[in-house]
Amino acid sequence: MMDRFKWKRVLSLVCILALAFPVAAVASPAHNEMTRSTTEKLALKRYVAAGDRSYVIGSEDGNFPPMGWHIRGEMGGVWTHPIKLLDGYWFGVDGQWLQSAERYTTEPGSVRMDYPVARGVKVTRTEFAPDGLPVVMVGLTVRNVSREDAAVPITMDVRSELMGAYPWGWSEPNSAKEANGKDIARYDADNGRLIFQETGKPWFALVQGMSQPVQGLVGDDIWGSVPAQKRQEYLENGNGTGGRLTWTLRVPVGKEVTFWVAVAGSHHSQKEAAQALQQALAHPQALLQKKREDRKRLQRQTQVRLPDAKLQQAFEWGKWNMADLRRTVTDMRIRDVKEGKADPDQPLGVLSQVTGIGAGFPDYPWYFGTDGAYTAYALVVSGQWDTAIQHLRTIRDVSRIVNGSTGKVVHEITTDGSVYYGTNESKGNTNETAQFATAVDLVWRWTGNDAFRDEMYDFVKDGMHTVMSELDQDGDGWPEGLGMVERSGMGAEKLDVAVYTHQALQALQRMAESKGDRATANWVRQQAERLQASFEQAWWMPGEGLYADSLCNRGDETAAEGVNRCKQPGQQLQQRHWINATPMETGIASVPNALTALARLESSEFTGPTGLYHTGVGGGPDGKGELKVWSLPNSVMAVAEANYGRLGEGKALKYMDLIASELDVEMPGALTEIAPSPEYDPFVDFRERAMFMQAWSSYGVQWSVIHHFAGVRPDMPLHRLEVVPDVPDSWPGLSVSRLRVGNGYINVEANKSDKMYTTRVSAPAGWELTIGHTLPAGARVRQVWLDGKHVSNYEVANTPRGTEVHVHTRTGKPHLLTVIVE
Repeated sequence: MMDRFKWKRVLSLVCILALAFPVAAVASPAHNEMTRSTTEKLALKRYVAAGDRSYVIGSEDGNFPPMGWHIRGEMGGVWTHPIKLLDGYWFGVDGQWLQSAERYTTEPGSVRMDYPVARGVKVTRTEFAPDGLPVVMVGLTVRNVSREDAAVPITMDVRSELMGAYPWGWSEPNSAKEANGKDIARYDADNGRLIFQETGKPWFALVQGMSQPVQGLVGDDIWGSVPAQKRQEYLENGNGTGGRLTWTLRVPVGKEVTFWVAVAGSHHSQKEAAQALQQALAHPQALLQKKREDRKRLQRQTQVRLPDAKLQQAFEWGKWNMADLRRTVTDMRIRDVKEGKADPDQPLGVLSQVTGIGAGFPDYPWYFGTDGAYTAYALVVSGQWDTAIQHLRTIRDVSRIVNGSTGKVVHEITTDGSVYYGTNESKGNTNETAQFATAVDLVWRWTGNDAFRDEMYDFVKDGMHTVMSELDQDGDGWPEGLGMVERSGMGAEKLDVAVYTHQALQALQRMAESKGDRATANWVRQQAERLQASFEQAWWMPGEGLYADSLCNRGDETAAEGVNRCKQPGQQLQQRHWINATPMETGIASVPNALTALARLESSEFTGPTGLYHTGVGGGPDGKGELKVWSLPNSVMAVAEANYGRLGEGKALKYMDLIASELDVEMPGALTEIAPSPEYDPFVDFRERAMFMQAWSSYGVQWSVIHHFAGVRPDMPLHRLEVVPDVPDSWPGLSVSRLRVGNGYINVEANKSDKMYTTRVSAPAGWELTIGHTLPAGARVRQVWLDGKHVSNYEVANTPRGTEVHVHTRTGKPHLLTVIVE
């Protein structure tokens, strides 16, 4: 056996070499231009080319079939919120319509469709939406593959559909002819421009190419390549008209020419739309280059190196998904439409400009309280702080206008300012007010932005007082109201509402203490301690090995048959909903009960081939279950597993990889809302589908990698940083670089071998640093080294995720921690 002197000498050499010659834990994929392509089922898959002011949604073969269900058949096409502009557009070459692309590609900031050779030319269609402009750009690159120079006639047919994001198909008034006037079209020959206007409204859509057309026409009978038998489907809720532009492109043999067309809109005036159109057409290629550079710049933030290639790709593309879903609208008129039953003429208030993250494409391009709270985790660790802050500000501002001093968070805000649900008059989704508080605390701790804390503080405090009083009618500490499972038959008090309320109280306590608000800090501490002390007794069901997913209050009793219904006050219900994972997601669950519950949720009763079911086998009040797999429950399960150190292939990594598996289900590079599952076919009618890109889908991937695997835990208001990685058993290590924290960026690398665990951290000067590593069960620490020097005053902490070794130092220079175990 090696003696102690030789052992120390070898360790010193190892540490010195590691500092001098750092080696990446795993191979890193190239961070050059990322693209994803497909040639399969293009007519059955949706895509989006998005900017923060506009976007276009269609099918990947280049067509625009009716899609979406909020306004049935109308959620695709071209939008510049709060209005839709076009149902779609179609191109013809030399009298022949381009029927179907043979390849679709998602690129940085744009999309591309390649068409087969026709009439001696090869056509590629590129689409993008420049950020900051209410414009979609469409570029046709025409390559002459014939044997002689060509004058190529290009025809573009357009179908207008000027309509608002609200009302919807089932609201009063509805989105059909009742609230959607007939579009008026004309051709402006002086500018070579198609002009569409909604009857009686200042809503305009303009279409123009970069050169003067040889012809322009308008008329209801202009439909491009849409067959006559399909046209009625566009008119189910539509009332648009048609327009046609024709150009001649001169393309030398063997050369190519790119021709740009702009689609611009305004809900204010024709002048505003024309200005955007002219700005876009002045330098289309420069705008495209800027868009691509902006996306690449985002990609260079939070660069991770993971040994799981699929998870790596999901992490990278998730950044772009969230950037695509960022939405800015102007002059938002805030109205309470009372769940679609009211249509007030006068707004409660007007916000000149708002920005936030839309929940998903195509049916949820607007703002939600809960969606934004979950997505905030991914936004923060990907460095997209502005979007997170602006979204929370939008939710607060609208909630204040609608709900006044209560601090209650509204549920859903369409881009025209209609608040569909979540006012003081209804219980709404109680969890949203709590999760808002947690999201504010999260952003504050990562940024160290005390001004943001101060800006949000009164609203958060008001909201939590409302939750703990008006929304807790029986005074037991567990608020009533809906949570994430919006299903009938549950008790009044929901599990996710309970645990998110406890989490929010802790968040408000941190903020109150930092501000010196002792009264509030004492109040929330007492409330949180009360809930923590009574949680296990109130919610744990030993016979089920799970926490109840709801509790019954007086008045919840029902005469309906079934064992999973409320029969008496105080009854625990277990209906096998996915929210069973939330006590472990928030960390309130005791370790023994957490491990029991997670093992049960991993079983085939709750988890299928693509992840955690919405409602497990035999669940629900009727015992039928709901065997659909949303990405959010998979995210929650991944976070829950990781909180308790369960990172193995069948645990956290399993649910993360299942989310990553959705990356190419429809749009290459887009994480979906619902995975293929026993009760969900992703290729049903376009008007019946879930979202093909969903913001919160990145939560379980990005947060788990950074917070759990890399172990990054900043507390920037206190100038403290903890980095305590927990590397999955099957991984040799991981690293993250250019991770935005506080006033700078940090780099983290974690590696492990049979007996050695290393953590490398570089961070800006001025912070207290706790550097450490999480060890496997049963491991005993033999030696700890920091920067090549033996450390004797290290700490060993027993946490829910395992044994953690901690060493305290300060930032400002790179540090390397090495832990040797027996």
